Amino acid sequence: MNKHEKYSIEKYNSLAFDYDNTPDGRMSAGYKAKILELCEVPNGATVLDVGCGNGTLIGALKRKGNAQALGIDISPKMIDECRRKYADIDFYVTSGEKLPFENNRFDILTICCALHHLNAPGNFFREANRVLKTNGTLIVAEIWLPFGIRQIFNLLSPLYKAGDNKLFSHKRLKKLFTDNGFRITEIYKKGTMQIVKGEKT
Repeated sequence: MNKHEKYSIEKYNSLAFDYDNTPDGRMSAGYKAKILELCEVPNGATVLDVGCGNGTLIGALKRKGNAQALGIDISPKMIDECRRKYADIDFYVTSGEKLPFENNRFDILTICCALHHLNAPGNFFREANRVLKTNGTLIVAEIWLPFGIRQIFNLLSPLYKAGDNKLFSHKRLKKLFTDNGFRITEIYKKGTMQIVKGEKT
């Protein structure tokens, strides 16, 4: 376990009980609402949410399309909250860099405000490609900051104990899609919110 994972577990374990009312929870709520708007969920689709937090997004995606839903998060206490709130969804404690699922399993995969916690985001994209079906949908929502602020944040992030690793430029986020077997189908950017939607080719 690297230090970013350790810090992420500590931070989100401490926030799990009342996450929706924390600054992190309130900030991410808008991102989740936009993902829900952009994501078509056919009836019975298989959906995975990576970094699912307390389950708010995957719960809404399940309801939207009567989906077969799963969620993963690195925080055991977040997963405890998920299981308490959503008995009809399967949840697992694991990292987003190595997904414990078979090839070609999911129709839709989402990750909201969690990519910047991963030490090797390329690993996540390769794993997403592996577990998604052909033509499956990947939606990534991430924080966007102007170049100068982002550079300072990335320079100082090793000093923080919140599990943050690196924030992404819009160009870098799009390149992660195209370098890992995804065709970009939709882009949404407003304020500090950037969301890229792609299809496995």
